[in-house]
Amino acid sequence: MRVSVFVLLAILHGVGGLLISTSSAEPVRSVAEARGLPVAAVAEGREVALSGVVTYVRSIDSDFNFSIHDGTGGVMVYSDERKSIAPGQRVSLTGVTAASVHGLRVVKAVLTVGEAGPLPEPVRTTMAEVREGRYEGEYAEMEGILRAVRLEAPEVKPQRLALDFGGRSRRLTVWLPDYPAGPGQFHPGAAMRVRGVVMRWRNPRGQTQNINVLANSERDVVEVTSAPPPEPETIDAAQLWDGPDEPGRRVQFAGTVTWIAPDHAALVLQAGSHAMRVRLAEGLTCRAKPTEWASVSGFPGLGEYTVELEDAQVDQIGSGESLPPEPLSSGPAVLAGPGLVDRDARLISLPATLVNLKERDDDRRVLELTSDGVSFPALLPSEAILPGTVRPGSLLRLTGICDLHLSEERRRIARQPGAFRLLLRDGGDVEVLRPGPWWTASRLRIATLLATGGLLLLGAWTDTLRRANQRLRQEVAAREQAERELSNERRRMAAELHDTLEQTLTAAALQLNAASRLGSQKPPPDAPDPLTLARQLITRSRQEVREAVWDLRLDQSPAMPLGSLLRQVCEESSAGPASIDLILEGGDPPCPAHLAVQVIRLVREAIANALKHGNPQQVRVTLESTSAEIRVTISDDGCGFVTASVPGPDRGHFGLSGMEERAQRAGGRVEIESSPGKGCRVRIWIPLATT
Repeated sequence: MRVSVFVLLAILHGVGGLLISTSSAEPVRSVAEARGLPVAAVAEGREVALSGVVTYVRSIDSDFNFSIHDGTGGVMVYSDERKSIAPGQRVSLTGVTAASVHGLRVVKAVLTVGEAGPLPEPVRTTMAEVREGRYEGEYAEMEGILRAVRLEAPEVKPQRLALDFGGRSRRLTVWLPDYPAGPGQFHPGAAMRVRGVVMRWRNPRGQTQNINVLANSERDVVEVTSAPPPEPETIDAAQLWDGPDEPGRRVQFAGTVTWIAPDHAALVLQAGSHAMRVRLAEGLTCRAKPTEWASVSGFPGLGEYTVELEDAQVDQIGSGESLPPEPLSSGPAVLAGPGLVDRDARLISLPATLVNLKERDDDRRVLELTSDGVSFPALLPSEAILPGTVRPGSLLRLTGICDLHLSEERRRIARQPGAFRLLLRDGGDVEVLRPGPWWTASRLRIATLLATGGLLLLGAWTDTLRRANQRLRQEVAAREQAERELSNERRRMAAELHDTLEQTLTAAALQLNAASRLGSQKPPPDAPDPLTLARQLITRSRQEVREAVWDLRLDQSPAMPLGSLLRQVCEESSAGPASIDLILEGGDPPCPAHLAVQVIRLVREAIANALKHGNPQQVRVTLESTSAEIRVTISDDGCGFVTASVPGPDRGHFGLSGMEERAQRAGGRVEIESSPGKGCRVRIWIPLATT
C-alpha cells in the first residue's frame, strides 16, 4: 500500500512537471525536433520558430502552402498571409504544429522572407525506398519508369498533372502544378528522373494511404531514357511475364474483345485459347464492343491469380468475329483438369441451376447458381433482358468470362483457385434448357402472405358478422323482453282492474239495486245506507282509475329510483299539521317499475289512512332495499286502533283490505301493528326474486 502511494505521488509529480514544462517550453527550433514530438503534442499545437529554404510552393486562389527545409528535415507550412516566395528562397517563421492528412504541418505561420537562392542538394534515393515510407518531408531525387499520365480531378482549378510510377499495388504519384509544354511531353515507358518533396497522405487515423512527390515544375521531371516502342507479343507470351515491378516493360498485343466493364475502364481480350484482363490507365476508357478486335499496350503485372495488363491504353479498334466459348460439363470441371491457368479470363460455357436472382448496388444483377455441388455467381448488367422463363429452379446454359478466385489461404500455400464467377455480357449469354417450377420460393412466400392476408380478412369479416349477429340477437332479445313485459303489464293491469275497479263498480251496482228496492223506506238502524255506500264505491273507483293512469306513466321506464319517488309521495302528502319524513337505509338502488308502482301505492294508502284516521303529529317512512327484497315501514304517533275491529269493504272501508290484496299481487305481504293510543306501524315486504 505504501509503495502504491509513492508510485501515485511520483506519477502526479511527473504529470505536473510535464504540464509546467509544456506550458513554459521554449519554441521548437528545428524540423527534426518537431517530427520527434508525440502525436498528442503535435495536435495540441506546439510553438515553433523555424528558418530554412523553401523547397516547394503551391499558390493558387484557394490554397497557399509551401515546404521548408532547415537542414534537419522538411515540413509543410500554411500561412494566413500570402507573400511572394519561390523555391530556393530563405524564410523565417513562427507558428504552431498541427496534424492533417499530410501528417505534421505548421499553421498560423507568420513569415519573414529572406534572400532568394538555390534549392538544397536533394537526397538521392530510389522509388522503392520512398514507397517504404522513408524520407518524408525531404527534398529528394529518384528514378523510375513512367506508367501513366493523367490530369487531376476537374473540380480542382487549375488542374495539376499526375505522373504515376510503379504498379497499382505500389503506386507512387508525382504531382506537377506547372507544365507549360502540356501532358504530351511525357511518355509512358520512359525512364524519368524526378525531384520533389516526399509527402505521405494519411487517413483520419494517421495511417498511410498513398505516397506522393510534389514537384515544382516540369523541369523537375527529366526524361533519362526515352520510351521504347511497346514490344509486340502474343497474349500467351505476355502471360509468362515474371519480372519485378521496376524497371517496367511495356508490351503490346491484340485480340478479340470478349467482355468490357460497365464503366469501360477494363476489358478482356482473347486470342485462341488464351485470354488476359486489361486495366486501362486512370482516366482512360474504351468504347469497344464484344466481338470487336482491339490492340492494347501496357505493363504486365500479376493480378489475383494470373498476369494482367495494367496502366494500359487502347491503340486500335477494328471489326472482329465472335469467338466460340470453351464448353465445360459442370462447375467442378471449371476448377479442375488441364488448362486451369489458361482458363482464367477465358470465354466458357457450362450448365447450371438457378438458385436465386437479385440486384446489386453497382447496377449489376447477380444470378446465384449451382452445378454438380459447386456454387458460383454470374454477374450481368442490370439493363440486360433475360428470357421470361428464367426463375429459380431453371436449368440454364451460361456463357461468360471465367473469373477464378484465389483465397489468401490458397495463395500462401500455392494452391489452385477454389472458386470462380462468370461475367456475363447480356441476356443472350443465358439459355434456358429447362424452365424452373412456377412455384418458386418467392412466389410461395407471396402466395403464403396473400393466403395469410385473406385468412385474416376472412377472420375479420367473420368476426364482424359474429358481432353483428350478436347485436341483432341482443336487439331481438331486448324487443322480445319488452314485448313480454308489455304483455305481462297488460295482464297485470287487466287483473288489477278486474280485482279492484270491476269489483268496486259491481259492489256499487249492488248497492244501487238495493237502494232501488228499498225505495223511500229507510234501511234498518244497524245497516249502512245503500246510496252512501254506492257513492263511496264510485269515489273509490275514480281514485283507482287515477292511480292506474299514474301507474302507466311510471311503467314507461324499466327501472327507477324508488327512494326519489317515495320522497315525492311524502312531500305531496305533507299538507296538514303532521310532518312526514323519509329514511333511506342502504342507498337508493333502482327498482323495477312495476314493483315501484305497487310500493308507491301501498305507501300512499298507508300515509292516507294514518292522516285520515290517526290524527298523528309525525309519520315516518323507512325504506330498506337489498338484493332479495324491498322492505318499507310506515309508522305514526297517532291515536291507533284495534285491528280486529276495523270495518271492511262491506261497510265502505277498502284501505287495509286493498293494501293486503295489492301486496299479494306483487308476491309480498303486509303486516299492521296498532293499538289505541300507541299509533300504527305498517310493514310491507316485496320480494325482488319473483320479478
